[in-house]
Amino acid sequence: MNHKPIVLWEPKATVSSDDACTTILQYKLPRAPSTIRPPYQAPHTPDTKLRYVPPLVYFCLKTLAEYPDQVHTLGASRLFYEAPWSPNQFDILSALIPTYRPLDGNSEDFDLTLVDPRLWAVLIQVFEGLPPIFRQYTLPLSDAYLPLLQTIPSTKHFSLITCLSLTRCKVLTDDTVLELRHLHTLAALDVSVTGLGTWGISRLAKSLAWTDAGSAQTAERRGPWGLRVLDLRDCINIDDKVFHWLDRFPLLSVVDPLPIKRSPKVSG
Repeated sequence: MNHKPIVLWEPKATVSSDDACTTILQYKLPRAPSTIRPPYQAPHTPDTKLRYVPPLVYFCLKTLAEYPDQVHTLGASRLFYEAPWSPNQFDILSALIPTYRPLDGNSEDFDLTLVDPRLWAVLIQVFEGLPPIFRQYTLPLSDAYLPLLQTIPSTKHFSLITCLSLTRCKVLTDDTVLELRHLHTLAALDVSVTGLGTWGISRLAKSLAWTDAGSAQTAERRGPWGLRVLDLRDCINIDDKVFHWLDRFPLLSVVDPLPIKRSPKVSG
């Protein structure tokens, strides 16, 4: 299934005219996310060829990396990761990720952004006891695989949460905020110092919905139902009417700061 990348973009028009004095509006479209090469696709040192026959789990994980949203169908069983105690001992992480060398003195410099996010999503679902550096993965909002990661369901052993910072984002508006409805695992959202207003919050709140249940499929939630933390600092377009819409988010626990700007009243 193809997932459309999440792009915040506010088109700006350039006004011109032709010889007949006809006004022409020209819009410049954003560069397609697919043309922006992420770090895990950037040219780097080629993978080192393995000098041994790896175990079956190596090939299984390489195959599963194409389908991180289907790992949950394998059941609740998980594997326990055992870190190597010597350079000669096989390490599944080093085999899959040649740049990861846990026994090197420079292991702290390991850059997780060079790892395909789909492979990372498979590893954190399959293994228990992974090194702490694998617990958090940072990628841009427009990454092509982010919508795919948002479809990974939570289980009793695993839950993927998304923390998004859009502070000072000039293209976050009451219109573009609706693109965040695709972040089904969004737990914390920072929209401080942006032009987002009460109308934008209301549109995001209205995006909370349920899918239609079929004969062989149960209804699923769609939208940021799990939002718990919302940073609204210095959002001058937020007023006290926003409280009505904040109540729509059932798990929202922290709002910083609480809006105190009064909405205008019209009297006859």
